[in-house]
Amino acid sequence: MELKELIDLSNKAFQERNFKKVIDLLKKVIVLQPDRYEIYLRLGLASSSLGNLKEAIDYFEKGASINSNSSPIYCNLGNIYAELGDKTLALKNYFRAIEIDPKSFNANYNLGSYYFKIDDIKNAEKYLNLAVNITPNHIYPYNSLFLLYDRSNNYKKLEGILKKAKNFFPENSIIKFFEGIVEYKNKNFKTAVDIFSKVNLDKRDLSRNALKTNYLAKSYDSLGMYQEAYKFFEISNKISEELPQNNSNKKTFMDSILKRINYFSNITNKKMQKKIDKSHNSDPVFLIGFPRSGTTLLDTILRTHNLIDVIEEKPIVDKLLKEIEKNTGSSFSNLEKIEELEIKNLKNLYNKERQNYVKFDKDKIYIDKFPLNIVYLAEINKIFPNARYILAVRNPRDSVLSCFMQSFTPNDAMSNMFNINDASNLYDKTMELFKIYERRLDLKLHVVKYEDVINNFEPTIKNLLKFLQVEWTDNLSEFYKTAENKRIISTPSYDQVNKPLYSQSIGRWKNYEDQFIETSKIFEKWNKEFNY
Repeated sequence: MELKELIDLSNKAFQERNFKKVIDLLKKVIVLQPDRYEIYLRLGLASSSLGNLKEAIDYFEKGASINSNSSPIYCNLGNIYAELGDKTLALKNYFRAIEIDPKSFNANYNLGSYYFKIDDIKNAEKYLNLAVNITPNHIYPYNSLFLLYDRSNNYKKLEGILKKAKNFFPENSIIKFFEGIVEYKNKNFKTAVDIFSKVNLDKRDLSRNALKTNYLAKSYDSLGMYQEAYKFFEISNKISEELPQNNSNKKTFMDSILKRINYFSNITNKKMQKKIDKSHNSDPVFLIGFPRSGTTLLDTILRTHNLIDVIEEKPIVDKLLKEIEKNTGSSFSNLEKIEELEIKNLKNLYNKERQNYVKFDKDKIYIDKFPLNIVYLAEINKIFPNARYILAVRNPRDSVLSCFMQSFTPNDAMSNMFNINDASNLYDKTMELFKIYERRLDLKLHVVKYEDVINNFEPTIKNLLKFLQVEWTDNLSEFYKTAENKRIISTPSYDQVNKPLYSQSIGRWKNYEDQFIETSKIFEKWNKEFNY
């Protein structure tokens, strides 16, 4: 087969996404012309599309050795290293691609997207806007900027980029969707209802359709139209349950809690007794609670302090659990088998993972905010015997309702939030497990009520800071200004923390009182426990 025919066939196979065939054909091309860098570029693209990343790297690097001025090669190397989680090499290759061709749309867009992924707002904005300016009629960077400005609560800039995008895409449904979000954020709830009711998103985009319906529901809620709101919350949650990427099983998470309740209810105090090692003076603080109990609000307030840094909902503890399970067969039932050396190694693993999210400073307090770490206190306490815990508490029904009203990404835990009865039962068992831990473990615990933060801010936060052994600073009162434009907030509360404190969400459950009839006994118990 002649060279031209091989190349033509490989191009056709590439268009048909038959990447295995592409590779087979191009390997024959290499035999005939071994010094064509673009062939190695195409081989790298085909290999990465098949998930063979190491092979793709080899092809790209071979291409770069032939032509060190190929921006696409370095851009694709950046993409692969980004996927592999190698920040250093990802950035190195992206920067090289842009150095070669500053006007490369792909290099600027991919670099901006990567910065967005790692929560670097400033640089994400810079390179995504460069991509827009290079190719203003390409929708992808606009979409990324829509999300960036939404997730960083910068609605003035969101309005600006929407207007710019509309010049090129006047009928784009995603633009209209974000226009609805802007109206909702500006408290123009009737206008928001009108937009969300009319915007027709691609039916295949279930995630965005779920979010659209959720915003429609929240708009009705803000208008006091609670029956309509509840109807659309149910529809939104139903769509979320049907997401193709939803492989979750709500029963799995509930069963894991029940197993822990059964196990820790029946062991002696001695088995749960921790060894105090005074050398562990740098143990982290864990911010825990049932979801939607005010943990993100506390996170945002605390990180405003110059001596505090917060790791927001990163699966660091989960990695420790897997390591314990690998070594003992169970993360919680064989804790007594863990030796001091293993504890040291687990601490080192935690600190190593933490470095991926925050830079270590010996003078700072590090708070690990992951509400459902409340389920894993036995393991955490074993590894960090001097750890301190902040428990965020909110009116139980308000907390459960707020979970139901959020558009969560489905997982084994959050799948329990799609209806109020399931969420209520999860609350019940989560807090039951916590109370067992509280009795069995000598926890250094400070409880913060959401309502106290709202209604009695300064004394409440001062008491919390006293627990953390840091002094009050005046900028804490304006935490919402400090938070603005500083980070991407990855939790459902991202649209609230850049606002002054408000009390509208306190007692919101009363608007949906009928939905709590079946689970009223659960809340009688926990209202008494937490003095509600």
